[in-house]
Amino acid sequence: MKGTYLMRLYTKNKIIALATVLTILTGCGGGGSTTSTTSTTSTTSTTLTTSTISTGKAVHSGQVTDSSTGNGLGNVTVSIGDAIATTDGNGYYTLSDLTVTEEAVVNFEKNGYLLGSTQIRLKSLLGDNTYSPNYLEYGMHAHDNQWNYESNEINGISATHIAINASASYVDIEGHPYNGTVSANLSILDTTTDKGKILFPGAFQGINTNGTIVQFDSYGLISISLKDSNDNRLRLADGETATLEFNAVSSLEEQNTLPLWYYDYDQGFWVEEGYAELQADGSYKGEVSHLGTWSLNRPIEDAPGIYTDRIIYPDGTPVKNLRIYAIGENWISADLSTDENGVFEIKVMPGQEFGLKAYHYSGKYGAQLNGLISAVSSGDIVDNTK
Repeated sequence: MKGTYLMRLYTKNKIIALATVLTILTGCGGGGSTTSTTSTTSTTSTTLTTSTISTGKAVHSGQVTDSSTGNGLGNVTVSIGDAIATTDGNGYYTLSDLTVTEEAVVNFEKNGYLLGSTQIRLKSLLGDNTYSPNYLEYGMHAHDNQWNYESNEINGISATHIAINASASYVDIEGHPYNGTVSANLSILDTTTDKGKILFPGAFQGINTNGTIVQFDSYGLISISLKDSNDNRLRLADGETATLEFNAVSSLEEQNTLPLWYYDYDQGFWVEEGYAELQADGSYKGEVSHLGTWSLNRPIEDAPGIYTDRIIYPDGTPVKNLRIYAIGENWISADLSTDENGVFEIKVMPGQEFGLKAYHYSGKYGAQLNGLISAVSSGDIVDNTK
């Protein structure tokens, strides 16, 4: 599908028309975003260096909802760096006086829910003080399992998808030993489904053991967090390990091992660490030295394709600051907005057709393009703006 897309806005009916087909959407939000950065590694930590524009200030607003019910979530802690806000009873929040940047990491935390994280572009506040493209709707996933146990319990943790040695010891965030009641929270996502992909923290890419940023396909996510009796975070003491078990994936060709990756919420990217081995039942098991959010991912060797196009109104006026998402099997890019000329650029999985969603942030409604855009080959750039 080539050429410039026409868009009609009907604010009364809350419909956006892409091309000639109308599709009403609800809850266009969440997902990962693209990252074009350089990386450095060391023996003690991995750091992602992002390009930041220091001029100008931005305001970021949004709403956090329960991913199952769609209801707004109150008392969610939302943060971008040192800027912190708490959602109201309907899940709305605002962060002000933010630095304009191409890549801002937004984290979401609420007791009983999987830690959420995504990346957005922060643009300057619009001149009329209306919502900027920084507006975001984000759904949080309630933990699948929550339970308490004594830290010196002889059986230790032995639950679905997670096992910790009975003799394991725990420490608080400052490294002090802890003995007492432990609260465990477990979340499990099938990241091959549309829902799993939307709830996946960050982007479907990360830094491998060579320090290179790579795209990947994900086949499962497990997140385990522990807290003490005062609701403070705990971690495994040095030298302790936990075993994670990922469900069998029918769409995955058998491989004896697959890399394990953990999510760095502070910097908003995935880091390869360790591996999981194929079991007789088709599941994968891997040992990790620290808890947190882990995923089972297979790196994509081919470079992504790049697709560029333009969205205009019927009178030829560009539709600026419109959020664009790739959908289908293409989850490399999301949260990309059109520029002053209505132009957007999006990275996509090579060799796979894909669709598009658009989101009107001030009207809070959106639309989906009916049909698919032809696949872009690895390393190719398709520019339909010329």
